[in-house]
Amino acid sequence: MNEDLVDVLRQVTSAFLDRLQEMGAVAELELAPYQARLLSLIGRRPAISQLELATSTERDKAQVARAIKELEKRGFVVRSEHATDWRTRCLTLSEEGSRAWELIDRERKAVIDKALRECSSQEQHALRRTLKTIIRSLG
Repeated sequence: MNEDLVDVLRQVTSAFLDRLQEMGAVAELELAPYQARLLSLIGRRPAISQLELATSTERDKAQVARAIKELEKRGFVVRSEHATDWRTRCLTLSEEGSRAWELIDRERKAVIDKALRECSSQEQHALRRTLKTIIRSLG
């Protein structure tokens, strides 16, 4: 039974990531799925650092740095000095990046809504609570 639950969690994650990769905004903007994910994270957490992005996406710092360099080159991301740590650079979205993020975020929310539309609010709350318990247990 427990192994079945882990398999179901993996299937949900895989299906969700597949739907996100199929989003029209990603293709329209000519972004790799990982670049779109970074834009989304920066949009939701302005002034995030590259290290925080690496941690959040579970990717190595070099991979994040390459993706950010490309997003910056294309005018989606702006780097700025951190307020208290001169070694850290903060990442925010440019105007163009904000427009791209709005497209991506709208489609991302539609995927989430579709995935959860047959679950009641009580079921969604119970799922959220259960998943947080699992995360704490594994942490």
